[in-house]
Amino acid sequence: MIKFSGNQPGTGGLVTFKDSNWLMSVVLPHQPHFANQPEDVQVFWGYALSPDRVGNFVAKPMADCNGKEILRELCGHLRFDLDTVQTANCIPCRMPYITSMFMPRQLCDRPLPVPAASKNLAFISQFVEIPEDVVFTVEYSVRVAQLAVYQLLKINLEVLPITAHDKSVKVQFEALLKALK
Repeated sequence: MIKFSGNQPGTGGLVTFKDSNWLMSVVLPHQPHFANQPEDVQVFWGYALSPDRVGNFVAKPMADCNGKEILRELCGHLRFDLDTVQTANCIPCRMPYITSMFMPRQLCDRPLPVPAASKNLAFISQFVEIPEDVVFTVEYSVRVAQLAVYQLLKINLEVLPITAHDKSVKVQFEALLKALK
C-alpha cells in the first residue's frame, strides 16, 4: 500500500479505487491497530459504495461475495497476485447506515462544534459542521475535537489545516472525466 498510494500507514486516510465498479476504498491505519496485535499481523479495513454492482475482477456483486472473493477484487485493483494475501483473513459485513453522514442535507442541519454563546457545551462527532471539511475521516474527528477544546478553553493553538482537494484542478479534472463515463 505504501508503494501504491505513497502514504505511510495511519497518515493517508482512504485509498479509493476510482475505477472500481464497487467504488471500493481501503484504509491502512497505523500499526499496531489493536492492543496486543502480533508484530507479523497487519490490519486494514475497507468498504464499497456500490456493493450491488458486479466487480471488475470477481464476476458478482460484492454483496454476494465471501472474504476471499473480496480480497481477490482488491488484489486486482492493487495489481497484486492473490498469493500476496494467501494467509489473509477478510471478514465481510454489511453496515447499511455507515454512509448516513453522506445523505443530502442543508448547511444548517448540523450543529457547530461549540454552539453560539455556549460556555460549557460542545459537540464532537462526524455529525458536527466544519465548513470546507469532509466527514468520514480520522482527521475530521480530530479536528472537531480540537475546535471544541480550543474554543471552550480559550487555547490559542492552530487547528489541523484542511486540505482543499475539491479546489485541486487535477481532482476536478478527474471528477469530470469520471462523470462523463
